This record gives sequence, C-alpha cells and structure tokens, in this order.
Amino acid sequence: MISIERLGKSFQPAQGVLHAALVDISLTVPEGEFVSILGPSGCGKSTLLYIVGGFVPPTTGSIRVNGKAVTGPGPDRGPVFQEFALFPWKTVKGNVMYGMLEQGVPRAEAERRAVDLLDMVHLARYADFYPKELSGGMKQRVAIARTLAYNPAILLMDEPFGALDAHTRTTLQNELLTIWERHRKTVLFVTHSVEEAVFLSDRVFVMTVSPGRQKALIEIDLPRPRIRAELLLNRRYQEYLVDIERLMFDAHAS
Repeated sequence: MISIERLGKSFQPAQGVLHAALVDISLTVPEGEFVSILGPSGCGKSTLLYIVGGFVPPTTGSIRVNGKAVTGPGPDRGPVFQEFALFPWKTVKGNVMYGMLEQGVPRAEAERRAVDLLDMVHLARYADFYPKELSGGMKQRVAIARTLAYNPAILLMDEPFGALDAHTRTTLQNELLTIWERHRKTVLFVTHSVEEAVFLSDRVFVMTVSPGRQKALIEIDLPRPRIRAELLLNRRYQEYLVDIERLMFDAHAS
C-alpha cells in the first residue's frame, strides 16, 4: 500500500547551511499492517510521516500509495496528531461529522456514523459536549473518531498519545488496537516509546540520529490480539524491548 524508495529531505533555512533531515529512506508497508517509526528526537520521524501524508514534498526519492505518486494530501490518508486540533466552537459530534459533511455525506447519514464512532471510542454520552469540557484522553478519542469518520485507508499517527498521562496512554493504546483489529487500517505510527512500538506493531522501523537514516526494521512476532498483562510475562516480548532499546542507544550514539 505504501512504497517509499530512496527518500531524502533537506531544508534550506532563511540564513544558514542546508540541513539534511532524511537520507536514503526505503520502506514498503503492505495493506493492513501496523508499522511504528521509532528514533531519537529530531531524527525526522514526523517529517517522514508528513511526506507520506502529502503535507511536505520530498527532496529526493519517491513515495507511492497504491501505486500512485503522492503529490499532496488526500482522503486516503488520515492524520492523527499529538495536538488534537478540534474545532472549539463545535460539539464532539459536530467535530466528528465535519469531514463527512465536507465530503457531501447527507447530514442524517453523517450523524448516524458519528454516533456509531463515538460509541466505539466510548464517548457516546459526550456527543453534545464541547472540547474545552473534555480531558486530554477524551479529546484524542474524538480526534481518532473524526479521522475514522471519512474512512481513510491509511492512518498517519504522529505521537498521538505523547502528551497524555501514563494510565490514559495505556488505555488508549488498548483502544487503538481494538479499533485496528476491527477495521484493519494500514497504520504508520510515530513514537519515542519502545514499549509502545512493540506493543502495537507488526514491524518497528528504527531510525538513526539526524539526519535520519534506517537503522533497523524489526518484525514483532507476538500473538494478536495483544493483552498487556500476558505480554509482560512473555519472554520474547521482553527480548524485543531489550534489543530495540539497545538499537535506540546505538542510534543516539551514531
């Protein structure tokens, strides 16, 4: 579904030398796979995600989605960012309905789908609340429901749980996996957390310190559906954590 070949990205500041953010990135993501992108701060993880989303053009190389070159954003790719970016003047239901109405979905159908999605993310009774009345975790649930509403084939998630407390983050990881098991979207998920990457993913793409290059691509061979309490007792799970932590340390040092 996603094909990235020899991708590079450089930025030219208004004053200063050319800055290479990404160098020679290649990655193929089949349909329905969950891939996490992991690496040190500033290594270009988010930049890579924005290029896949069509928000930032590459400097070199190519990226294709379903065989078509990415030239800009499209409804086949749905972003979910750390900043919730909800409309403060719209209700929870209004935020979820917005994209569907913009696509021309009849209001009655958009409302029905919004109610179903809010029920799926356990926010049905908050449909008439406004974003300022919600916790951070609830806002992120709304953001996920809003993205799922227009049914993109690919979810592009840029540290969506990074600003949340540990308990809420764990809860939303579990809920995201439940949603993914149900819909089997293709997911690119940027994170700083080794534990989060291993728990969620089919594969983990580890990047080096800036400029970002591929350090390793690790297949996570753990049973699904994943239950955290069981994984904590799974020796292979622990080995993944240790091995990838070591790769991350090497990535920082390189």
